[in-house]
Amino acid sequence: MILRVLHNSRYLTRKMDVFDKHYYTYRFILKIIGLWPYNNSVYVWIQRLLLLTFYVGNIIFQIVLLLRSKITVRNCVLILSTTCPLIIISLRYICFILFFPKIKYLFHHMCMEENIIQDSIEAQIRTKYISDSRHMIEILLWMAYATITLYSILGLCPIIFIILLNESPIRMLHYVTLLSVNGTIYFYILCLDFLFIIIFGLLSMICTETIVGIYIYHTSILFKIISHRIQKIIAYLNMFNLLSNQIESKLAELYCVVDIHNQAIQLLVNAITIKKDQLEILISLIIFVNHLVIMFLCNHTAQILINNNEEFFHELYISVWYSVPLKVQKILLLIMIRSSMACIFHICGVFVPCHAGFTTMLSTSFSYFTLMYSIQ
Repeated sequence: MILRVLHNSRYLTRKMDVFDKHYYTYRFILKIIGLWPYNNSVYVWIQRLLLLTFYVGNIIFQIVLLLRSKITVRNCVLILSTTCPLIIISLRYICFILFFPKIKYLFHHMCMEENIIQDSIEAQIRTKYISDSRHMIEILLWMAYATITLYSILGLCPIIFIILLNESPIRMLHYVTLLSVNGTIYFYILCLDFLFIIIFGLLSMICTETIVGIYIYHTSILFKIISHRIQKIIAYLNMFNLLSNQIESKLAELYCVVDIHNQAIQLLVNAITIKKDQLEILISLIIFVNHLVIMFLCNHTAQILINNNEEFFHELYISVWYSVPLKVQKILLLIMIRSSMACIFHICGVFVPCHAGFTTMLSTSFSYFTLMYSIQ
């Protein structure tokens, strides 16, 4: 039985050539957190259950502390700031497991994608978008590494303080929990628990969120390849019809990135000026930067899909499709009608991920922070 499992594992690994060449680190981290869809052994399921139990246990622990303590605005904001990300991470982790069949279908398409390449231009298109998707993953992973390192230093500084000066540690845990630590051993346990949450929580969030970006990039590859091939067909037909008109290839103008409103910058400056505790500012700033970059990258990848869909329609529309044979014109008209509709993601029918959606989300977030600050 064990030999059969190992044989199947090697067979699946051979099929995952695209991950060996381009997404090796991503696959390795998926295996670490138990989200590699082709690993479904008993030990991997135990790993997944233990990790989920750890997430849920910390959520329940923080909520119980809030209920047993004095309920104030600061305590509610503190507990919600730590439990809400954990709840989202846990739900995303469960959804990722539930969507294993669709993820396998995506991975299979990624592996078979190389077989549809016909010329060097299509190979360059595929290489470019795969490289961009790798850069997106690498940016998020390096952010995770930097965040883990910073929090590890913050967690080890009190321990070093105890060893060198034999005095009480810097109480930084009250920035993330309401639990009062009396003994050193409990302080060590909470530090390790906090670091474990940071490490596996960040890795889980990055792996579950970047799957949408990978899907968008590989969908964009298909958009570009289809557009390239249609242009080749039109050029070929016009060449044999001996028409004098030349195919004009115009790319859609790049969408301008909307700048963050000055009110947000002013709000951040005021918050830093008023706050006296630099350690709390640093912890909050690290969390804020991570959330901001993840939101921007997710919205940026969705904007790429919108741009490619519009670019495909414009390239086809401005070409000399009307000069090709009638049967080909009918097919091209059907493609144009379908591509004239926007190709976008809808989240609960309310939010559309794109550059404009990113600025809307930032505006809503700053309005929330302004409200919370005004009622303190």
